[in-house]
Amino acid sequence: MKLLLTLSALAMILQADISLPNNFETDFQQSITNDKGKVIKYDGNVIFNNIKESFSDNRGVVENYSRSLFKWNYNNPTKKEVCTDGIQLVVIDHDLEQVSNYTVDEGINLEAILKVAQKITNLDYKATYKETEYIITLDNNQQLSKIVYVDNLDNGVKIIFNNMNYNNASFDVTKLECQSPKEYDIIEG
Repeated sequence: MKLLLTLSALAMILQADISLPNNFETDFQQSITNDKGKVIKYDGNVIFNNIKESFSDNRGVVENYSRSLFKWNYNNPTKKEVCTDGIQLVVIDHDLEQVSNYTVDEGINLEAILKVAQKITNLDYKATYKETEYIITLDNNQQLSKIVYVDNLDNGVKIIFNNMNYNNASFDVTKLECQSPKEYDIIEG
């Protein structure tokens, strides 16, 4: 659940007055603090690609839409890969040697979040979406720097991004794939 909230939060920051890059790759440090003060720290890297697509229906009406694809590579304290398009979620846990497949009950509604995000300082934005308040901080280059929020389990979540690389011209979309080893157990969620 914490993972789903983290993915939702990251997707949320990519709208409002914050310009949406075609892609990015960055390192991250994440801390989750429960209501008793216990802190769990994670680190790794995250890859994002915004795919713009269009299609025609049988009347010839063209509709444009975009899909946001994420891959989180957790290195510490456990080794995991998490891939999502906001609807499907794949978690490959290398320590447990298992692959979990989930359907996200509610897709990430970037447009709805965009409509509620507000600039609160030169580099900070606030959005309240589905009763969760997010604070998003940009760096001086107007690139993502930090996300802070409280999840629906009352955990304080802080994600700090380092070495941000926006709009890489040689971006390889295959980096977003979660390749599960055949010998791992499969869990359908």
